[in-house]
Amino acid sequence: MTMLKHFLVSAAAVAGAAALPSQSQASEWGCQVLLCLSGDWQGTPSCHPPIYKLIAAMEAPGFNWPTCPQANSSAAKFEKYEDCPLGWQAVGANSDRPGMGQERNICRISSDRLTLPVVLKNSGLGGRDGDGSRQVQIEIEGKVVTATIQTSGNDKGHSLANGPTYYTIARPMRGEPWFIEYDDANGMRQKSWFNLNMP
Repeated sequence: MTMLKHFLVSAAAVAGAAALPSQSQASEWGCQVLLCLSGDWQGTPSCHPPIYKLIAAMEAPGFNWPTCPQANSSAAKFEKYEDCPLGWQAVGANSDRPGMGQERNICRISSDRLTLPVVLKNSGLGGRDGDGSRQVQIEIEGKVVTATIQTSGNDKGHSLANGPTYYTIARPMRGEPWFIEYDDANGMRQKSWFNLNMP
């Protein structure tokens, strides 16, 4: 954050000399937002005013995310879920019957691709559900999670005896679901994740 701060301060000084007052103010706010959100804004009292202003502005019609031209920052983007573990695919709950705009809130892997470090911990948790699925405990990247073993259904939603078998887990949600991209002092593109939870 220190390198970014020095870069923004020097760039803002150069750009501000030629900017119109309204442009300069917008740029200054955008750079404050970028600087604060690339660090611990909740724990930095001086960041509270520009970020509170941002949160309030987001409720207004026609809101545009304030950017920092000096750092070539993007508008913020939102990604609710973490990436699935390596080898797993993000799918919707009704992946066998896909629909438009379906939320990909599940991670899935076919049974023939289930390899270490995923280890079956306990295959005796409960009986089979009505759709032929059953729950197990597996270890993924050092964490034990509940997974469902399920045979793929046909187009009427019925389980197929000889259909492909999958392991599915709930897709982890991000603690910091927003991100901004910007150029650092060396011209390298960076991505900074953050949340907008009030301290």
